[in-house]
Amino acid sequence: MTVDHYAGAARGWAEGAALVYGPIVQALVGMSPHALAGRLVLDLGSGTGIAEGALSEAGARSVAVDLSVDMLTWNAPTRPPGVVADVRRLPLADRCVDDAVAAFVFNHLTDPERGLAEAVRVTRTGGALLACVYANSSRSEVRDALDEAAGEQGWIAPNWYVALKEVAVPILGTAEAMAAAAVAAGLDPVAVEERAVDVGVTTAEQLVDYRLGQAHYAGWLTGMDAARARQVKTELADRIRPIMQPYQPTVVFLSSCVPVA
Repeated sequence: MTVDHYAGAARGWAEGAALVYGPIVQALVGMSPHALAGRLVLDLGSGTGIAEGALSEAGARSVAVDLSVDMLTWNAPTRPPGVVADVRRLPLADRCVDDAVAAFVFNHLTDPERGLAEAVRVTRTGGALLACVYANSSRSEVRDALDEAAGEQGWIAPNWYVALKEVAVPILGTAEAMAAAAVAAGLDPVAVEERAVDVGVTTAEQLVDYRLGQAHYAGWLTGMDAARARQVKTELADRIRPIMQPYQPTVVFLSSCVPVA
């Protein structure tokens, strides 16, 4: 099994990172070419279950897949069935789910076509495949300032995160690249769009909760006691407050249906 870089990050993700990922996943689910009510939807890279809420609101049943045990077992008694697995090697039969959702998972792969192809394999003909990643064009001065301020407090970006950002993330970071990968995986036609999303994060405190809720901050925060962690968050919020602007990341969205084999 690949090293679980998200171990220990579940609480921060569910209570902080979800501030941004939640609204984006809502937008992604809303792009389905057909109603999802009553359908079985595979939630790829499900994490702490952010997409599960959107799918439940749409009337769908879901099954979760994630490589991280910690993320998948977060609040497990209230969540749908799940399995720990690599999205490139799903332990699922062909055509076993009605639809599939992949929110911010294929951008973790240096071979995203394999993940897309597996999603196509397990989804029934005519089923929707919905995916999203951050766009290479996404920029945020205030987010970068927050990271810089955290660095001054002692945070160092983990090597795995630096490699992820430099190697894997850019591969699908344009509408053209996402469309090409989807077609290579067997999807055609595809609808792809790149656009900024207003996620409702407007205060410095919200942005700090979001950013520090991500996995590449988890190890640093774990090394602090609760009082120090609260102090750090307060100091970071004070630092970025003068330049705070609504956070509106740019996202590449994919919506397609699995064609007849």
